[in-house]
Amino acid sequence: MKRPFEVRIVLVRTIYERNIGATSRAMSNMGCDNLILVNPACEITYEAQQAAATGQTGLQNRTTYASWDEFLEKEPESIKICFTARDGKGRQVRDIDEVLNDISDHAPQFQIESETPFVVHLVFGPEDWGLSADDLEHANFCACLPTFGENWSLNLAQATLLGMFSLRKLWGGNRTRLDGEKLRRAPQGIKGIDPDVTLKTWLEEMGFDLTRQRKINVYTVLRRMLLQNTPTKKELVILETVLQQSIRKLREWKSFQKKDLQ
Repeated sequence: MKRPFEVRIVLVRTIYERNIGATSRAMSNMGCDNLILVNPACEITYEAQQAAATGQTGLQNRTTYASWDEFLEKEPESIKICFTARDGKGRQVRDIDEVLNDISDHAPQFQIESETPFVVHLVFGPEDWGLSADDLEHANFCACLPTFGENWSLNLAQATLLGMFSLRKLWGGNRTRLDGEKLRRAPQGIKGIDPDVTLKTWLEEMGFDLTRQRKINVYTVLRRMLLQNTPTKKELVILETVLQQSIRKLREWKSFQKKDLQ
């Protein structure tokens, strides 16, 4: 992205305050602080605070507008992505990933280099019927969150979380870091353990010639059987231990053979 962006979550005519609280918590997971309520159909009480748990920032700093007119008057220029699960006449709905890629590749707001963040509103409708046709009149893009089961209806807070995650996945952001300042991402494999190398050494000590160029040989077959089935860390450690022990025993046996021949 040539230009920084600011994500604001917009909940329209929300019915249940607990979903507003849970959305605030989801926002804290995704690095979004600005929560906007348009004509909410509920009051914000202790139930919303409970649902927000450790993610109170969005809830406590929320902005409430009585109508779309007030929203449009007071909110800055933005790209508004409205989420809907209904696809019908006048609703050109695409998967969120497709919409986000389209925006980053073609939206003029992001084609210019600027240090000024541009606002992106992610808009979600009420829990009963979602956004209406009148709501979608304000959308720059209509997006849906793909589902893979028979139930295509998502809880509001879950929908906001998935929408923000899709955006972060494609557009980036500052990944959460652990207390030790390390990224919350574990390295592949186990440090100091390399069954792939040990397997080759073991086969060579067993007397197999691995230098010959073959599409399939004993090494490729065993490697596929032992290492390409996503073994657990414990299984990798056990495999490494068995192979290393076998290598030591083979080398000891070869050493005794040499002494006997002398």
